[in-house]
Amino acid sequence: MNLLILSYLGYLILALIAYLVIAPIPKLLYYKIKYGSAVEIYYFPFIGLIGQILIDLVFRSDVFYSQKRLVLKNNKVKLHISNDLKGGVHFTLIDPKLKKLVFFDQESYKKMEGMPFADTFADQGLLFQNGKSWHKSRQMLTKHFTNQDLLVMVETLKQECKKLQLKDGPIDILTVLKQLTSTTITKTFFGSENNEIADLGVQVNKNMEKIMLFLLNPLIVLRCFALKLNKSTTPSFLLSSGEKAFLRELQAQKQRIISEIEQGIKKIKENQTLQDNILTTMCKEIINNNITKEEAVHQYFTLLIAGIDTTSHIVKNFCYALGLHPEVQERLRKEINSHIQQFDDLRPQQLSEFKLLDNFINEAYRQYTAAPSLFNRIALKDIQLGEFTILKGQSMDLNMMMSHFDPSIFENPLKFDIDRWNSPVLDPYSFTPFSAGPRNCIGQHLATLELKTLLIFLIMNFNLELNNGKIQLGLSNLFLSIEKYQQIIMSSNPYFLILHHQYDQALQLLVSDDYETLVTKSIALYHLGKYDDALSTLDKAIQLSSDRFEAYYRKGLINFICGKIQQAQLDLQKSLQFNPKHKETQQQLLKCELELKNIKLVQTAQEKIIQQFKEVPQNSEAQRTDIYSTSGKLMYKWYQTDLKVGIEIHHALPNSADLKYQFEKQRLQLSFPIEKGNNFELDLDLFAEIIPETSKAKVGLNSIEIIMDKKDKTLNWGSLQRKAEEQQQIPIMEQAAYPTSSKKKKDWSKIDKEIEEDINKHKEEYGEDPLNSLFKQIYQNGDENTRRAMIKSMQTSGGTVLSTNWDEVKVKDYERKDRPSPPKGQEYKKLG
Repeated sequence: MNLLILSYLGYLILALIAYLVIAPIPKLLYYKIKYGSAVEIYYFPFIGLIGQILIDLVFRSDVFYSQKRLVLKNNKVKLHISNDLKGGVHFTLIDPKLKKLVFFDQESYKKMEGMPFADTFADQGLLFQNGKSWHKSRQMLTKHFTNQDLLVMVETLKQECKKLQLKDGPIDILTVLKQLTSTTITKTFFGSENNEIADLGVQVNKNMEKIMLFLLNPLIVLRCFALKLNKSTTPSFLLSSGEKAFLRELQAQKQRIISEIEQGIKKIKENQTLQDNILTTMCKEIINNNITKEEAVHQYFTLLIAGIDTTSHIVKNFCYALGLHPEVQERLRKEINSHIQQFDDLRPQQLSEFKLLDNFINEAYRQYTAAPSLFNRIALKDIQLGEFTILKGQSMDLNMMMSHFDPSIFENPLKFDIDRWNSPVLDPYSFTPFSAGPRNCIGQHLATLELKTLLIFLIMNFNLELNNGKIQLGLSNLFLSIEKYQQIIMSSNPYFLILHHQYDQALQLLVSDDYETLVTKSIALYHLGKYDDALSTLDKAIQLSSDRFEAYYRKGLINFICGKIQQAQLDLQKSLQFNPKHKETQQQLLKCELELKNIKLVQTAQEKIIQQFKEVPQNSEAQRTDIYSTSGKLMYKWYQTDLKVGIEIHHALPNSADLKYQFEKQRLQLSFPIEKGNNFELDLDLFAEIIPETSKAKVGLNSIEIIMDKKDKTLNWGSLQRKAEEQQQIPIMEQAAYPTSSKKKKDWSKIDKEIEEDINKHKEEYGEDPLNSLFKQIYQNGDENTRRAMIKSMQTSGGTVLSTNWDEVKVKDYERKDRPSPPKGQEYKKLG
């Protein structure tokens, strides 16, 4: 019985092996027959491309030897297809046009799982996150990669370089670079001066090298990728002794990072002053329950790996290139010396001025690519990439290395030629050292600034030579020359140019008429302020592909900026129709809705402001008095404001010339004809003095209005006329004194007078109703916060306060505790 079970088990294993070995062959032949020279196929039992890498490593001492020469042999190839670990096929994209389609459609793929023990340190980090979690993490970290923050980081790296004490002779340049970058990263990202934490960064990156070695072991690759036994919970009997030791080291490093995070959380809760860095931001997000502590640990690991390992290996490769090409090294040294005499003189802002250094970095990236291909992706649905179909569940990767050696893109690609970069590459997606599209490298600018700083330091102070494959340092003879060069930042990638605000240069590269290029072109036009051109460019993109959201989203942004809020709302709704999960569209659409509501509020507020500041307040019933004749007939109404006294006579006077009136210091005489040949006459001995020169009379359609300017603006008239017993002595009320904490008293009556004189002086500018026009102008020319302040202060204070300072208004309660006190001699009364 046991023998029978073993036999069946043996047959099952043989069948599985046969499937994994044989099943991919007809699939590969099918693609070759169908697409001919457009595809190249490669087969190695079980492990596919890994077999090719192992053969190149053993026999060529170059793991990418075959990939570099593939396009030299066939520059028409667009796709490289090999067998995968599950008996299927794996696609490697070579054609830049195919890669561009993937760059702009990240949501149709997910990162392939399989890195050993990634659940312990990387799965929840920015590199492997997908969807909403990736967007949230990217948004959290982006604010720490501003240009100003990066320049501060470069200054830190510069100081660390100056501490180095290197001697002549062969050195392990990689170890030196790792220590430099680790110290810089831990100080700037995590605010740590602790050397142990800097050493932790070095150790973490040593573990990354171990992982790379694990991935050259076919048995580990099969276990991790095919059987998905790649987590820290994998049974120990399936792990090698090296993996067990690696896992123990990883757990210890993780505990040290957790300790750093917990200390940060403790300091925040104790209200200690902390640096504004990534560690502080993550600790705050943990306290606010926006991320978990485990997510923060994974982001910490990710930043250590990306910021230290990648940069240090790139600079090591670049030093190797300088050792191979001493003539290039000398040209760079002359350029550097023409700008600065010693390393101390280097300012971070100067790093964009080294044209030859930019050329060298681009060429070194091309020949010694830091990331030959991006992490494998799994299609989440059937996808059409040009003439090729990728089925749901199939794996693919975007190969950067092969494009770099395509002779149709780079003439004589095996030659190291920095002068080829004096002219831009025609297809920008053939050279993307930091990826492209929405998920491009968040640290690309940091990496470039670090590279330049380190290279300038090494080239200025040493001759870089090769000694049995190792970098040998020789003290250089510094040749100082002061020579001015017109520096132009050259780049082959329009995204780099746009990110560096080089919009005109980007437009020179964006010459194609495909959808993605037109959308990108609209971004450059938008930043140049050419809104109409940007909108017409987006209309062309929509004509090419009317079912994609990006163009509609960009149109919505531009129309919003131009003040076309309703059109922007329509564009954004269209964008959301094609991509309902696009967070930025949702946020911008909400802004449109709020702005439209705000416009309505503004219109209402304008009406209220106008009403509050009319010469004759229509709602001041407490200050209005009706005067009747002895027969009980209404003769006129009188009212007063702080500045004026008015009389309203409700009578239609066809001919305004019939109105006769005379103003004196404390007297008003008025007459006009009424029915049956009688005259209406007034001869008033006024309560207090007026200013006759500026008082006036108006004849309306159904009324006559007399407006008299008070001489004493602080006096509240008790009646329109003096009483007989008061004519000898008129009591003058105490001048209004507004509450103030100032020791220096203000004469508010003079200020009112000055304001009034200024308004009268500028009547031509502000119109017949100058005060109303003035406030309209302030409101229309103000920013959003100015408008909000004016609306809230007027509405909540009942018209007693008008302020343009939103920082002050937003915390005031004018309806209750912050209600201003009335001047002495006056009081608040409820109207109506």
